Amino acid sequence: MENCMVLEWDHIEMNFRSYDNITGQSIVGCKAILIDDQVFVVVAQLFGGSHIYKYDESWTKFVKFQDIEVSRISKPNDIELFEIDDETFFIIADSSKAGLSTVYKWNSKGFYSYQSLHERFRDTDAEFVDIDGKSHLILSSRSQVPIILQWNKSSKKFVPHGDIPNMEDVLAVKSFRMQNTLYLSLTRFIGDSRVMRWNSKQFVEVQALPSRGAMTLQPFSFKDNHYLALGSDYTFSQIYQWDKEKQQFKKFKEIYVQAPRSFTAVSTDRRDFFFASSFKGKTKIFEHIIVDLSL
Repeated sequence: MENCMVLEWDHIEMNFRSYDNITGQSIVGCKAILIDDQVFVVVAQLFGGSHIYKYDESWTKFVKFQDIEVSRISKPNDIELFEIDDETFFIIADSSKAGLSTVYKWNSKGFYSYQSLHERFRDTDAEFVDIDGKSHLILSSRSQVPIILQWNKSSKKFVPHGDIPNMEDVLAVKSFRMQNTLYLSLTRFIGDSRVMRWNSKQFVEVQALPSRGAMTLQPFSFKDNHYLALGSDYTFSQIYQWDKEKQQFKKFKEIYVQAPRSFTAVSTDRRDFFFASSFKGKTKIFEHIIVDLSL
C-alpha cells in the first residue's frame, strides 16, 4: 500500500509536520484543487480505482468525496488541472489500450465526466497550453504522435486542431516560455527527445537531444537562467543551459541520480534548490549558485 501524504505548515513553529494520509495502491498522481475555499485532492492509482478526496473540517481530515469511473480510467498516467472561463477542469490521461482520457468538470456539487477525448490511444501525458490566447490540450501517446486539441468556445469542448509530426512514442510534454516565446519539451525513452518552438503557425524543432532511457525532460529556471533536466535510467542525467546567442540549449552539467522520475526547482528569498527524485535510489538536492569569476 502507498500513501499520498498531506503536510500542514505550522506558522508558530515554522516547520512541516505530518497531518494526514491518503492510502492507495500504486498512486501515479496526486493533485490538489482549491474551489471556493474547499480543498479537493485528485488521487489517480493503478489499482483499486481513482478517487477524489475533500477536506472535512468537522473531521479535520481528508475523506473520500467521489469515485472516478473505472470504466473510463483504468490505467491513469497523468493528471492535469486547468481553468477555462473561470470554470475548473482536470484531465486524466489513460495509458491502457482500452482507456479513455477524460476531462472532468466541477458543477458546484462534484466533478463529472465532461468529455472523453478519444479511445485506445494509450495516452502518456496531458499538457494544458495557452497558444496565441487560446486554450489547448496536448496529448502524448505510445501509439501515435502528440495531438493538439483546441477549446471551441461555441461547443465548449475540445476539438482536434493538429498534431506534432515525426514524434511517435512521446512519454511527456512540458510547455515553458522564454522571452515571451512558447516552447515544448518532448520526452522519449528511445530515440531523441526534442525541444520545439511555436512560430505562430506550428511547432518547429529547435534541437534534438540524445535521450536513451529518458523518462523526463523538465524545463526550469532561476531568474534569467533557463535550463532543461534530461533524466536517464541508463547513464548520467544531463543539465542543459539555454544559450541566448545560439538560441539552443548546451550541455551544462552531468548529475548521477538512479532512475530519475521528476525534477523540481524551488527558490527562497536567498537560495535556489533543485530536487531530483529517484525511482530506485535516493532523491538528491542540488543548490544553484552563481560564482563571480572576476574576483
